[in-house]
Amino acid sequence: MAIITSLVLIAAACKKDKGSNTVEISDVRSVGNTKTMMVDYLPGNITLTLLTLTNISSGGGNIRVKLVRDDAAVAATKAKELPANAVTLPNLEFDVPAGGSINVPITINRSNITVDTVWGIGLRIDSAAGATISPDAKSLVVRFDFRNIWDGRYRVTGTMTDIAAPTLTFTEQEVNLVTTSPSNVVMIPKDLGIPGYLILSGGSLSYYGSFGPVFTFNPSTNKITSVTNSYGQPASNTRSAEIDPTGTNSWDPTSKAIIVKFYMKQPNTVVSPPHIRVYFNNTLVYLGPRFSQ
Repeated sequence: MAIITSLVLIAAACKKDKGSNTVEISDVRSVGNTKTMMVDYLPGNITLTLLTLTNISSGGGNIRVKLVRDDAAVAATKAKELPANAVTLPNLEFDVPAGGSINVPITINRSNITVDTVWGIGLRIDSAAGATISPDAKSLVVRFDFRNIWDGRYRVTGTMTDIAAPTLTFTEQEVNLVTTSPSNVVMIPKDLGIPGYLILSGGSLSYYGSFGPVFTFNPSTNKITSVTNSYGQPASNTRSAEIDPTGTNSWDPTSKAIIVKFYMKQPNTVVSPPHIRVYFNNTLVYLGPRFSQ
């Protein structure tokens, strides 16, 4: 009997020494099974941490974890799978140390990305030799919100002068500058919801129809190189935008404020060249990032 008891104790001790491991995608614990990453939308490659694998150990060792792509999960989040020519992933097998974590990188070629689509990539744990896979933290879809560095929420201050309708006056307004290309943002007033520029008409809020400023920046200098109209140059009502070269026309990377002077031209109203109807002299004060998609 004593021999049998000793064997049982030895077996129990061995089992305890062996320990156990549970692996999971730790991001899921804080964001759920979908997370959105804001990515500066500039030309060239960027390498990011896509997700983190964690080995929750109670005395076990390293665990070989294999990830696989999960395209169906991406479609369920109303995103589109990142194009193959824009993505570089490592070999999706990792040795995750006991009680430790491994960051899984992704390299994205932003030159092969357009901003008219919400892009995403999905991964799930396919196997973890000798370990338990957390059933509620084994898959993740990462959606990418590509934005250039000038994208954000701003308050527009300053002045405007409409020589054709002097009673139309400036009003401060909160706007989103929304990325449309690596170097462009379009201005969308919060109280309008479409590209535009809010004004006061008889004390009431109004706006210039078919006129929405698009600012183009030089990424090397943060200077505004042009201002155009998102509805066309010119739009059907002959309105176009043009930068005023006498302005500062730049973005301050410290305060993130934008100082810009530009015109609205309208030849069917101001018939004499250069057809300038409205003079804008504005400072856009940075308020913070736009809400994630």
